[in-house]
Amino acid sequence: MVEAVSAQALWIGTAIIFVVSMLAGGFGNYVSIRLLSDNDVTYGHAVISSILSSAVWAGLSYLLNVYVAVNVLVFGGALASLIVWIVVLYFRYSGGFGTAIPAGVFAWIIAVIVLYVVAVVTGLPFQAIGIPAV
Repeated sequence: MVEAVSAQALWIGTAIIFVVSMLAGGFGNYVSIRLLSDNDVTYGHAVISSILSSAVWAGLSYLLNVYVAVNVLVFGGALASLIVWIVVLYFRYSGGFGTAIPAGVFAWIIAVIVLYVVAVVTGLPFQAIGIPAV
């Protein structure tokens, strides 16, 4: 059963999701796009892509925690956030989904790991930081 998260923890968690996934995801975007495509990507461009993905992930996580019933599939938010990473990379870089899918998965995994560490260190509920079912 998923427990209710306080409004303050939810706002703090949403801000943390945005900042941490932006920085960690920017690194993941940069490395994965450089390895997987022939794009001449800069770190700044990768961070802009990450900002777009992080903003949507944070907003989606917030909405799912606020408006979704308790018995909803717990990994729905995680899957939706992964799809967000992939779609943003698809539109921002050439190479199609063949590049966007592995690059998005790599950047997303880095962001999830870092967010997990942040949740452990800060003591915020995992749901507030966008980590479902932990």
